[in-house]
Amino acid sequence: MPEEEKTLTPALSRDKKARILVADDDRFYLEVFSDLIRELGHDFATAENGLEAIEKVRSFQPDLLIIDVVMPGMNGFEVTERLREDPLTMHLPVMIVTSLSDRESKITGLLNGADELLCKPVDENEFRLRIRNLLKVKKYEDFLVEHGKALEGEVVDKSAQLESAFEKIRNGYIETVYRLTLAAESRDKETGGHIRRISLYSQLLARYLGLKEPEVEAIFFASPMHDIGKIGIPDSILLKKGGHTKEESEVMRTHTTIGANILKGSDSEILKAAEDIALNHHESWNGAGYPRAIRGEEIPISGRIVNIVDIYDALRSRRPYKEPFPHEAACKIIDGTEERFDPLIFKAFHDCAEEFRRLFDENQED
Repeated sequence: MPEEEKTLTPALSRDKKARILVADDDRFYLEVFSDLIRELGHDFATAENGLEAIEKVRSFQPDLLIIDVVMPGMNGFEVTERLREDPLTMHLPVMIVTSLSDRESKITGLLNGADELLCKPVDENEFRLRIRNLLKVKKYEDFLVEHGKALEGEVVDKSAQLESAFEKIRNGYIETVYRLTLAAESRDKETGGHIRRISLYSQLLARYLGLKEPEVEAIFFASPMHDIGKIGIPDSILLKKGGHTKEESEVMRTHTTIGANILKGSDSEILKAAEDIALNHHESWNGAGYPRAIRGEEIPISGRIVNIVDIYDALRSRRPYKEPFPHEAACKIIDGTEERFDPLIFKAFHDCAEEFRRLFDENQED
């Protein structure tokens, strides 16, 4: 289950302290900014790259984001643009702090939705004043939002009740999918840790590739169902130690079509994505995969994403027939089969390699 909420409740209306998220890959500036924010009496969290910043905006729900431009993977301009595209974060004040001082960079930041731009090295007094002013604006906007809700009266109350009921149904649906997936995976000795990691890796790549949030969410929840078809594979083959015969390998490969058949025909966007993933996560960019040996963009992007993340997690995990590989060795093995992956996804995987390492280390087997 993801940590993010469907609504971002204005933090300033909940607490006296503001919440400030600082994103910078330079630990020196992280410490400097954190110390200044601490002196101002506000709560804060830190992120060391753009993808982590987007994740923490969802979980920490800050009142202000302070972000550097030049960071590995997704830069500060791209993060700001992504936040402005999402209705849940479009009003979050963003202050870009950067060593880039040319006019074009400043215009780029403003065009992408930044509210303030400061150049490094930062004047501490100016930094404090900019924070104070942005938080005032945020507090006023929060007041307007709350006042508008109060004016809506019973209509808002009914809408909130409906939203709450919908959220309970949705959460129950997602938990059911998770438990069914775990039940299916347990026949193959997989665990909840593996399921979480596949979700998180897939979400990471989908966001990095710029997919819209509804599609990112569908892939997040659908990706753990990639091997649900294994429920139809006989134990004598599925749980066999050692290599399979040619005939047994052919039976194992049918888990893709079995899974797609189990999931097909649903109106749910999550289950539609799960059907695509189950059927296509063993297809290869060069056409050497299965079950249909399709190639290139004939393979749905969800299947192309889960293909590489499933291989990475399998390499990092212990199996009856092998010991786990360390991160560097797993990446090197994937490099050796580059032709089987979508070039854009292959590059995205390498750009996000350290995030893959972090997600694996933080989400071990239950």
